[in-house]
Amino acid sequence: MQKLKFQIKGMHCNSCALLIEERLKGRPGIIKAKTSYDSQKTVVIYDEQKIQESEIVQIIKEAGDYQAEKIEEKEEESSNNDPLPRKEEKFQSSPETSGYLKFLTSLVILSFGLSIASLIISFKLSSQKTNQDNDKLEATIGENLPSQNNPTADQQQLAGGGNATVQNFEISNNNHVRGDFNAPVTLVEFSDFECPFCERIFPTLNKILGDYEGKVRLVYKQFPLSFHPNAQKAAEASECASEQGKFWEYHDKLFENQSSGFSVDKFKQWANELSLDDTQFNSCLDSGKYAQKVQADAQEGQQKGVTGTPATFVNGQLVVGAQPYETFKQAIDGLLNQ
Repeated sequence: MQKLKFQIKGMHCNSCALLIEERLKGRPGIIKAKTSYDSQKTVVIYDEQKIQESEIVQIIKEAGDYQAEKIEEKEEESSNNDPLPRKEEKFQSSPETSGYLKFLTSLVILSFGLSIASLIISFKLSSQKTNQDNDKLEATIGENLPSQNNPTADQQQLAGGGNATVQNFEISNNNHVRGDFNAPVTLVEFSDFECPFCERIFPTLNKILGDYEGKVRLVYKQFPLSFHPNAQKAAEASECASEQGKFWEYHDKLFENQSSGFSVDKFKQWANELSLDDTQFNSCLDSGKYAQKVQADAQEGQQKGVTGTPATFVNGQLVVGAQPYETFKQAIDGLLNQ
């Protein structure tokens, strides 16, 4: 069993840390993993017979294009040798002089000993404090990690609170609606095509629509995050596809290809693969025709209390983050059984 500590570069939020943790814990050979957004560090305990260090670095990178730099552990070395060995010297002097010299020598030795003792105590106290600071992350490794049965405070907040304000949405044919338009339960999702958590919830929402056919509808709203460089243009591209009646096909194409990276050239390539009119689509995308529409969605989300993605309102009740299928199922079943 081995332990590694990494400095993580590229984490922008608490959700990023949770995603890295979950990706690591899901791999064979990983015994325990803990990621801290505050310290930007990850600690991993693993079985070197089942997984290699290079694989762990790759898992962290794939979680969101993060960079993991290994932090080398340095052991403190100490020595019991006398730092300043002394040589005996012989003096020929009178008995009085000899006694005086012995007295002075005793004082010097005593003073020197006290100084050394003081330095050792200060060094130990300093080392203890440094070790405590450096090992704060490791101290939590042995604790119970968050789960559905044992959620952290952050996770409790993710699921929305029973006392949270219920928001109202006016849904029309101008919205992007998937499923039966007249379904009794509405999921309004504020999402970012470049967000790894939005890609993660994508199959969950598809499963919900399949399992609750005719009972649930999904409404997609744009919420591109500023630190995702291609999110705004990806949202505009989906609106340009919607102009030709293929919003949901393009929506799926973006999430299915998120891991390959985004660019304007790829947006145009995927439009071509969906048999959209190239001239119309390219002109629409290059002109920024739907930039304001995308921002209008984002502003609406902010007014409704959205601060990150994905944020999904279940009949107006906010559910934050890439929650598991069971979380949505419980909420939907409760609404349908009212």
